[in-house]
Amino acid sequence: MMRKILLLVVVLMLAIDVAYPQSSASRVQAGEVVPFGESLFVKVVKSTKPFSDVKLKGEAFVVVLEMDAGKPGATLFYKLSADPATTELFLLSGEKKIAPRAVVEDFPSWGKDNDKEVDKLDPKDTIGGVTLSFQQKGSISLLFDVPLEDAKTPKKLSVALRVVEPKDEQRKFVVTL
Repeated sequence: MMRKILLLVVVLMLAIDVAYPQSSASRVQAGEVVPFGESLFVKVVKSTKPFSDVKLKGEAFVVVLEMDAGKPGATLFYKLSADPATTELFLLSGEKKIAPRAVVEDFPSWGKDNDKEVDKLDPKDTIGGVTLSFQQKGSISLLFDVPLEDAKTPKKLSVALRVVEPKDEQRKFVVTL
């Protein structure tokens, strides 16, 4: 009997997390450092960095996840998609969930592989996720296409990241921009 009750509680908790995934997310302000253990530190800032060759219907809104993994480095995983239903990095404009349109990964520790290329995201593509390893500092810049009617609406960025190395840890946080 106790196992059935415990199983029911676990199923209900999972159902609540699926229905309201941001309920367990911590709330932070733009520029505030979010630690992942003692190995990785992430800070989200709004940017005016241009994304060339990306056509938008609305207003460009760019955010940058600045990361510092120190000398030991880190391996990180995140799900990114232009589909608002599947991406784990998205912009909240009021109640509207907006998926990113493009991304630029900039990690100097990659050497010649650090091409800082603008990757356009297509809603038809299903990306399982991105795994990247880096040392010291780097950043992920995201471009969002905000409809003109939502241009003045307060924005929040919802982020879910998983550090795989050196220690497995997942964090969800919402940044007020």
